Amino acid sequence: MLRALVVAGVTAALLTGQTTAAPAAPTAQVTGAYLQITADGVATDPGLEGASHAHAALAAMYDVTGDPRQRQTADELLDYILARKPGQMSTDLALQFLRSPYLQSAPRLRANLETFVTALLDLYATQPDKVLRTGDIRTLTGRAELLIDYAEYLQHLSGDPSRIRSADTAARAMLDRVAALQYTREEAVSSFHNDRYVGAFPHFVAGDDGNMGTWDVEHWAPSMLSLDQYAAVRALATGYGRFHTATYNDAAASGTRHLLGTTQIDPSLIYAGAPAGFPLDGATYVIGEETGEQPYLITYGWSPNAIAQLGTALKAVRDNRVKVPDSAAWLASYWRGTPPRSVLAPGQFWHGLDAKIEYTHRFIEATQLAVPADFPWLGLDRTTFPGTGDDDVRRGGWYDGSGRGTMSAVYSRLAMTGYIQSGGHDIPMLNRAAQWWDRMVVRS
Repeated sequence: MLRALVVAGVTAALLTGQTTAAPAAPTAQVTGAYLQITADGVATDPGLEGASHAHAALAAMYDVTGDPRQRQTADELLDYILARKPGQMSTDLALQFLRSPYLQSAPRLRANLETFVTALLDLYATQPDKVLRTGDIRTLTGRAELLIDYAEYLQHLSGDPSRIRSADTAARAMLDRVAALQYTREEAVSSFHNDRYVGAFPHFVAGDDGNMGTWDVEHWAPSMLSLDQYAAVRALATGYGRFHTATYNDAAASGTRHLLGTTQIDPSLIYAGAPAGFPLDGATYVIGEETGEQPYLITYGWSPNAIAQLGTALKAVRDNRVKVPDSAAWLASYWRGTPPRSVLAPGQFWHGLDAKIEYTHRFIEATQLAVPADFPWLGLDRTTFPGTGDDDVRRGGWYDGSGRGTMSAVYSRLAMTGYIQSGGHDIPMLNRAAQWWDRMVVRS
């Protein structure tokens, strides 16, 4: 799967016919990037964190478009980042590095990746409980996914077999822990009095069964935990693709039930709470059975970043050929009866995944600012959405979603990288987004 992603990125860049053009000389030195645009249109918090998100977004775009201007800005940002933080590396950046021909061309990032993975493997070898039973589930699943991709990367390079085995051993222990934490029907009802948590995962991984911290989960389905669910499903599906372990297949299929709702953008769901556009802010779960509530609840109120990350989870399930188990015991423990049994056959299941992945692409493309004239958000009070992207500071980006008028480098990077990782390839849209990111960059 990793090699397919890398080849696809190279192929897409070559097809644009832009990779041979020389970038223009930089006009000023990069000194950071803004982290947020406030609701009234003020760019704030210039610095290293914003630059890191801008670099990740532009690197992902360049792998698809091959636009030399995007590479130039990404190169300048990377120089700035590594000057400020020479050892820069994180799980997200490491995962992106392993999928990006552009990032793999940076020797300093390659060295930082090796240092980062070594530290993770040493931590697991010396303190396995600290890895498996502390922190949140996104840290655990991100590390597992990273080690799987890293092992495949080393195999492709004919790397050290003992290091590959170490990465695989640690990854399998992490995936075993994730699968064990998944809620059955009995656990969901006994712990939360809410069987909509069937197939979901806790936020924190401490204790025998994990926990949700202070969240009220008796009344909510996994709404605020959408990114947790996507990360867990993606890691398990990736693990199944590498190890072919039935437990990982079954857990990924169980977690996918939450993600198989409608493929339509239904504006009536956006208006379910108060204020309109932010339905999860104290809203009560009252939407009818399987009539569209899953994409509403599992995507954090229609936030573009969550929709894009949803696409990455579904594509991992599809690419790794996860199948719905043909087992009465599995159905009794995890399916909850919906969507209907007709979608469980592999062909229908994968067809549904394809349709939902396509939906995530349409959503990101439709909600890029300036907002299209016929998009339902324009019917909302302008105090909810204070601009439509027709000003320079917003054009080409995305609102945070869920009714918030701010624009965040964090959420926009998640939207951009998720869209591309899930197969999105609308190059004109990506080029508009690159211009927004370029405006976020601060130069001396």
